[in-house]
Amino acid sequence: MAQTHSEQVQSQSLSAQIARAIPGLILVLLVAIAAMWAEGYVKENFKKVYEVAHLNYVLLAIIFGMIIRNSIGVPAQLEPGLQYSTILTKTGIVIMGTKYTLASLLKVGTTSMIFIAVTLFGTVALTFWLRKYYRMTDALAGCLASGFSICGVSATVATGPAVKAKGQEMAYTIATILIFGLLALFTFPALGHLFGLNENQFGAWVGVGIVNSAQVLAAGMAYGQDAGLMAGIYNMGRVVLLPFVVLYVVMLVLRNDIKSTGEINKTRFIADKFPVFIIAFLLAVLFNTAGLFSKEEIKLANTFMTWAFTLGFASIGLTTKFSDMKAAGKDGIVLGFIVGFVKAAFALLVVKFVLPL
Repeated sequence: MAQTHSEQVQSQSLSAQIARAIPGLILVLLVAIAAMWAEGYVKENFKKVYEVAHLNYVLLAIIFGMIIRNSIGVPAQLEPGLQYSTILTKTGIVIMGTKYTLASLLKVGTTSMIFIAVTLFGTVALTFWLRKYYRMTDALAGCLASGFSICGVSATVATGPAVKAKGQEMAYTIATILIFGLLALFTFPALGHLFGLNENQFGAWVGVGIVNSAQVLAAGMAYGQDAGLMAGIYNMGRVVLLPFVVLYVVMLVLRNDIKSTGEINKTRFIADKFPVFIIAFLLAVLFNTAGLFSKEEIKLANTFMTWAFTLGFASIGLTTKFSDMKAAGKDGIVLGFIVGFVKAAFALLVVKFVLPL
């Protein structure tokens, strides 16, 4: 059957997008390969440095990417291929589902989900309580509250249009989140060892305490395989609550508009904002629980997961500009860091002394 003109245009457009992305994706692949090689080299030749700094491929991919971006720079023709970090990390999360069963997900338990929910909604409430001491719009406060409470960039993107935030306010929030996340990524593993956290405790801590999902997974994997898996579970528990937290933020920001225009359709809002990749992750878990994957297939999936995350983290490094961090300004960073620190400190106390991990 012959293609319509519209289908031909869409096909050509997709082909053009793929062609434009290839050079940048090659750079991402080279950075990922360099990070994997460098981990083995450091582990073999600088064992003490590796044990102290925990320079595994996750951190090295980000570091190498940041060095390239902020030293020699990245040519404009490579930029289109660097925009896939979210897709790559979400793909890794979906594949990660093959490592879990329903029984392993139930380890999170009711108590942990209550802990996650209290932390997220408490972070929003704290942000709005503190914002009166800083000069910023309601929309910016809403973006910061949503971004720092749940999953960083995704929550900011979901909240921004709903609270009528300007593009600059969303960019400001994302830059602030990434600054906090980068500092957490390089300090939390050391703090975890300092406080004597086992891998399950550390994974639960970063799964709640670090903001951006990709940085949650990066920090967890930097601490160990089990920490990475536990961080993934807690991150899933957090992301499931995304539409509810975003709805709460929107109602706080637009409470005056809601009084004049009527109530928000909460059911429709939650359905529209629910992250689809979570469904794919849960399907992978169900298939694994049913025994539909062989050991060889799970091993292959693990390899794909490692590559998806490494490529995603390399993309993050290659798109991280120090100039953007500087441009984020003072008030948002100060408020975000205070909220982020309180949230992380609370989460640390709970995983260390309350949860049986």
